[in-house]
Amino acid sequence: MTSRLARLWQPGNPQRRTFLPDFWMAVVESPSVGRNKLPPNCVKFEVDPRMSRHDIREYLTKIYDLPVRDVRTEVQMGDIIWNSKLDYQYRKAMWKDEDKKFAYVFMSKGFTFSFPKMFEALEEDIELVKAMKQQEELKDKLNERFANRNRRVGNFLGS
Repeated sequence: MTSRLARLWQPGNPQRRTFLPDFWMAVVESPSVGRNKLPPNCVKFEVDPRMSRHDIREYLTKIYDLPVRDVRTEVQMGDIIWNSKLDYQYRKAMWKDEDKKFAYVFMSKGFTFSFPKMFEALEEDIELVKAMKQQEELKDKLNERFANRNRRVGNFLGS
């Protein structure tokens, strides 16, 4: 499948064909700890809902030359917006987001995947974090000076 129309071929012209898939795939970052943690040889993709397991396997092996061992898919239902949240008896669905399809692709044993770090931390962000830490330290020091300042320790009964 391709979304491009082929040019009209004239005799004597070379036939140039470009086969581009209509499908899309996006790598999704999975948690590194917890129940949803994936093994190092597994990659999670959000894929076009029309793609099948076979399409996903062919896409990755033919275009990106990846050693795909197994593909599992999951369809997550989109969120539903109700006219009233609390009245369960008479509520009606007003809007539903589109469903999402995710593919869990298991590569061969020696393959390890780590989510790429796209953007390095900017210097401004680092300086902002340092400034916030300094403010926290100063706040603690200032409170030490003024803590219990109205209390008269050792003076009992106004003496």
